[in-house]
Amino acid sequence: MIPALLLALALPGLHAPAAAAQTVGVEALDDGARPAAVEVLRQLQASDGLRAVAIDADPAASDCRNKPYAAAVRISTSTDRHETGWTYDAGLVLVDCAGWNVNEWHCQAALSHAPAVADSEKLGLDLMMRFRTWMRLNPRVAQTLLQTGVAYDPQNGAPTFFYTLFKTDDGNMRALVRPGGPAYVAGLRTNDIIEKLDGRYWWEYGTYQTEQRAYDGKPHSFEVVRGKQRLQIELGAPWSSEN
Repeated sequence: MIPALLLALALPGLHAPAAAAQTVGVEALDDGARPAAVEVLRQLQASDGLRAVAIDADPAASDCRNKPYAAAVRISTSTDRHETGWTYDAGLVLVDCAGWNVNEWHCQAALSHAPAVADSEKLGLDLMMRFRTWMRLNPRVAQTLLQTGVAYDPQNGAPTFFYTLFKTDDGNMRALVRPGGPAYVAGLRTNDIIEKLDGRYWWEYGTYQTEQRAYDGKPHSFEVVRGKQRLQIELGAPWSSEN
């Protein structure tokens, strides 16, 4: 177990600042989502023990050390017109302070008219109810997320590097990396092209096997391509939620 002070020095962007505790950032990703976001912001501000701030930047663009929030909700809407009316969908993605996905919910309305501000507000209220339900059903994860900026259950100490690998349509294996996590501190970045994993080309393992290695909790070495650079990255022991 790494002492909290050493962890903070080793991973300075892992956690949200103490001043950000119990604060949720709210972001509307499209114009139709703005009324829903305003309603979510209002509901959060009325919640006991919670604060809310409007944000307009992707939480995944930077680590947590200067964030004014411990978690964020990103709200989007879509409209599907058909013969009998409109289907209006609002989605809420809950992320930690560095944009790492925690959960996601969608609410829909069948309308006889084009979506209006009141319809967006109603879906925002429905999404807020889903968020509150999740908090009640997952109290330990919700508490640590809103207190520290990292979503985990302190009674379930699963180790993590906060990264994953995935194959893209261009045939490359790429990385998705949480800012401030161990993989980020080691030098791995989102969209890095993985050429080799532990000295072997990734396709020698197979796509699924290579992707699964992201979850095995063991140190790894990567040879990656980032633009015109070819980099060697050494990833040590993972961070544990028990720390």
